[in-house]
Amino acid sequence: MRRLAPLALSVLVAVAVPAVLLGNGLWLLTNGWYVHAEYARPGFPDDRYGFTGEERTELALVGLRSIQPANREGVDVLRDARLPDGSPAFTEREIVHMADVRGLVGKVLLAHAIALATIVAAGLALWRLGAGRLIPRALLGGGLLTLGIAALLGIYMLANFDDFFVQFHEALFEGDSWRFRSSDTLIRLYPDAFWSDFGGVLAGLTVVQALVLSGVCAWRLRRARARTPEPAPASGDPQPSA
Repeated sequence: MRRLAPLALSVLVAVAVPAVLLGNGLWLLTNGWYVHAEYARPGFPDDRYGFTGEERTELALVGLRSIQPANREGVDVLRDARLPDGSPAFTEREIVHMADVRGLVGKVLLAHAIALATIVAAGLALWRLGAGRLIPRALLGGGLLTLGIAALLGIYMLANFDDFFVQFHEALFEGDSWRFRSSDTLIRLYPDAFWSDFGGVLAGLTVVQALVLSGVCAWRLRRARARTPEPAPASGDPQPSA
């Protein structure tokens, strides 16, 4: 059992790494800077139904705040939002969908926190067991696992992003609750280009983190091997001549 414990803890660390790296990227992108950057990107489609840049940005930031778990108002901010003519900016169907999105984001960030706590606890346990040398190996394994998952999903997205988008939504949302008309506010604020860019940036951030983590851990392991002294020859072994 004492031999199995370090192995099990190492596997826990490696499996938790992808959730931490993905959660890091999601947390970074669910902030206002991404909306501003995306709308300022050359070639980003304008709203064909008449939103000015300022109106569109303001409503997009309201939508973003509604899905942030730390925002206690939640989707109620969508009910208070208004179009330039004073009518409600979002329909009840759109609000229900954003509540689903808020729940999903909350679950991902909760998984992120649990995975991070798992890595810390398992790392401390390995250290106390005298197996601290396994920590960089476990983190390296997690980084490589993340890269493998990202490669598979990246190939799928590049081959057919539309199919990936549909399959993703059908797996996470009930029925066709995520389908809207092009004239609905959510589509006007977050067109397909917004989500394809979001997916690409999230994947890129996750891959960069995995590469950095893997590189640092591989470097640490090489240094540890270089510092390990060669075993002394047994007393009966022939000694090298001067």
